[in-house]
Amino acid sequence: MDPFKVLIEVVKTKSYTKAAQNLYTSQPSISRDIKRLENEYEVKVFEFKHSNMRLTRDGEKLFHYALQKRRLEERLIKDLKQAPHTISGELTIGSSYTYGEYRLAEHLADLALKYPQLHIHVRLDNSEHVIEHLKNNVIDLGIVEKEIQDNALNKMKIEHDELVLIRKKGQPFESADTFFIREKGSGTRAYQEKGIEKLGLNDVFLVEMNNTTLIKNMVRRGMGISIISSTTLTPYDHQKLMVMPVDIQRDFYLFAHKNKYIDDNLRIVIDHLKEV
Repeated sequence: MDPFKVLIEVVKTKSYTKAAQNLYTSQPSISRDIKRLENEYEVKVFEFKHSNMRLTRDGEKLFHYALQKRRLEERLIKDLKQAPHTISGELTIGSSYTYGEYRLAEHLADLALKYPQLHIHVRLDNSEHVIEHLKNNVIDLGIVEKEIQDNALNKMKIEHDELVLIRKKGQPFESADTFFIREKGSGTRAYQEKGIEKLGLNDVFLVEMNNTTLIKNMVRRGMGISIISSTTLTPYDHQKLMVMPVDIQRDFYLFAHKNKYIDDNLRIVIDHLKEV
């Protein structure tokens, strides 16, 4: 039994016997708990004069601490009971650029309206680095656009995506000799390489870029072609670009470390990201 709880009861009842009855234990057990306090803190808790029991000066200090400890525990219990109804605090999501720049913002805006006390930090990086940060507990959740098999991680599919070929309107496809491709480590790059092979574009000159918006800008200026996520296309892009399906599908995945405790805050975010 908690010796501080025992101390409070002994002081309240002024009797080892009555304290034992109230705590449904034996008097020797009460004596052992008080003795435990005395041995641990090297003090004398009670002094006895003419059959009267009173706290020593050190005993009073321990008693006041015991009262503070009980109040803190009661407050903690109250806070924990209220926690499911109050979504608040901070968490960090790591996301690949494609999903982070073009899809995640919608979810974050909605979450901010529903849970104003929940502060979500976002770190955009390529897929490799997102997974690395997740495994090192730098971030709480990670979103990437490729299926990764790792025994340390749990994953779930949250959204479907299609990749498309883009070129400037009016520019013949055959005249394109430059292909803008994402950097190594990007989840999109593997699908772009698959598209290059599928379309027989093995002779094009590859220009590496780590930003989809920049790639679209270069293509709109007629500097080359590319394969990008259809989710990144805006109405303005559709006005300026020819968009051609290449029959390449993929999914966005949400990852969490297997050892990560999924509290109410994370559960709210995970459930929201699963709603498409």
